Amino acid sequence: MHAEHPHASPSVSETWMPRGEYVSHMLASGIGERVAYEPGEYLYSQGDVDHFFYVLISGKVHVYNLSNEGHESSFHIAGPGSVIGEAAALTHLPRYSAARVLESSELIRLDTLRMEEYVAKDPRFAVGLMVLLSLKQRLAVDRLHQAVFESPTQRVMKFLDQMAQVHASEGAAVKVDLTHEQIGTLTNLSRVTVTRALQRLKKDGRIDVVGRSIVLPSRRATMFN
Repeated sequence: MHAEHPHASPSVSETWMPRGEYVSHMLASGIGERVAYEPGEYLYSQGDVDHFFYVLISGKVHVYNLSNEGHESSFHIAGPGSVIGEAAALTHLPRYSAARVLESSELIRLDTLRMEEYVAKDPRFAVGLMVLLSLKQRLAVDRLHQAVFESPTQRVMKFLDQMAQVHASEGAAVKVDLTHEQIGTLTNLSRVTVTRALQRLKKDGRIDVVGRSIVLPSRRATMFN
């Protein structure tokens, strides 16, 4: 991992970046420290106690928990715009999860001990952070609803729609570069079930597959149905 100048201009992946003026402003504000990690490196490990959290600019990060028996439970495969590790950092409690980098990633590292300083420097930073955290909470609640009430195909399509609604510009197609296994961890489905659901969705013309990427056609996004 290496750090860069905290005021370097951001390099943003527009495909995955959450929409919103405040979010874009937060990433361009120069607040926090710009850092880079390589695949296999950890932002933090389960059980760590520290006061840092992150906003992902580019790349992917796997957030997961290991049980005492060594069983892995995936919480999130974070794409650009995701807030990572804020709960433990703000409460100063041991981290319930680990965050491992899946591909070369650039992030903003924020120090909870300097939050008042950040807000005083730029109040719109605080608003942008609240927007990101609100989206994260809404996604979590919506995925719980899917797990209880919706079929596997509905769950996969709803997950893909969330990618379009949260991360893409209105009217633009969205490319989702996640494996079937990764989608399965985020929808509580097996890889085989995800593959069958994607085949059905492609046959119905609701998605396309280009190489290893899933492509959703352009649509008018409404923040979750």
